[in-house]
Amino acid sequence: MMRETLAVAWKEAIDALRDRRSLTAALVFSLFGPLVMGLALAAVARAGSAAEGPITLVVDGGDRAPSLVAYLARQRVRVDPPQADLDEAVRRGRIEAALVVPPDYPGDFLSLRSATVRLLYDASRASGRATARRTRAILEAYGRETAMARLVARGVSPEAARPVAVVEVDLSTRASRAATALAMLPIFLMMATFVCCMNAVIDATAGERERGSLEPLLAHPVPPAVLAVGKWLPAAALSIIGVAMTLAVSRLVLGADRIQEIGVPIGLGSGETWGLLLLLLPLAFLAPAAQMLIAIFARSFKEAQTYLSLLLFVPMLPGFLFSFDAVGQDPWMRAVPIVGQQILMADLLRGEPAAGRGAALLAALTLLCAAACVAASARCLRDERIVLGRA
Repeated sequence: MMRETLAVAWKEAIDALRDRRSLTAALVFSLFGPLVMGLALAAVARAGSAAEGPITLVVDGGDRAPSLVAYLARQRVRVDPPQADLDEAVRRGRIEAALVVPPDYPGDFLSLRSATVRLLYDASRASGRATARRTRAILEAYGRETAMARLVARGVSPEAARPVAVVEVDLSTRASRAATALAMLPIFLMMATFVCCMNAVIDATAGERERGSLEPLLAHPVPPAVLAVGKWLPAAALSIIGVAMTLAVSRLVLGADRIQEIGVPIGLGSGETWGLLLLLLPLAFLAPAAQMLIAIFARSFKEAQTYLSLLLFVPMLPGFLFSFDAVGQDPWMRAVPIVGQQILMADLLRGEPAAGRGAALLAALTLLCAAACVAASARCLRDERIVLGRA
């Protein structure tokens, strides 16, 4: 049976290598996921550098608030003169934000009343939101300093206005901060196990039925279990190759200089890379097994493609839920395939010690589910109604 299984696997491997759709899907997704993540992190780095640099603010009526204008200059704010029709200039994006000092500002300020200024910005523009956020923080700091100076001038301790002082202590580690920035990496890796082998699985099941080559194959004196295993192994190999390529490209992308400007130690070392690969190996066997079981019931290539495209939401959903802290992590989840891999990958990226027994139990249960799917597929191949597409 081993020789027969290898013969079927070799035949399916040759078919998969000849199928450009399978190879293109594996190659494109292996590049797509890491590049999207790299672009997002590069945008974060660019936004971070912009948040630390000087900003430009148009001030209308700055002669009415000289102390405020001087404070803005000390905070590295470039103050530009006003323009005609400030509202339209901000709305059109010609300027990011503008500060309007009304005529009654000096009287309110000198009378120790709350002086009002207008901050103009367009919330639909990212640059406008960022400039307005930084300007708002500077104005709030100016207000606090002015209030403290007024208290001191009247012989009142500034601490009287601050009954509670909050001291923040950040207990995060460098590795945990890096894991937060890499929250999307486990999702792309898990999807790679499904995407990279999907076309090969469809071609080996619904594709052969559509071409009329499945029935002659079943006519050979070979047990259906041998055919199922032979079709499953090449798809699993494609899944493993896709995961390995995704990890390799991710490691290259995360080492780019622009991404390192984030200030967080983002990167994949050899230990993390091998650890992620070992965690995903059992899932790389389960993904094509589950896909094959579903695709057997499809009557055409397109129908199977529809079914398996919907199946992609299964590895995506837990990843997004955990990334946005939408659900808690209970201990039993670590033993559930797909969910457990997501949790263990996040732990590994945070630098937490790996639970050897938990990882071994999860791998065993994942492989057991893969074997059950392959056995169910072999049983389906014995049913004429399913093979002929009449079920």
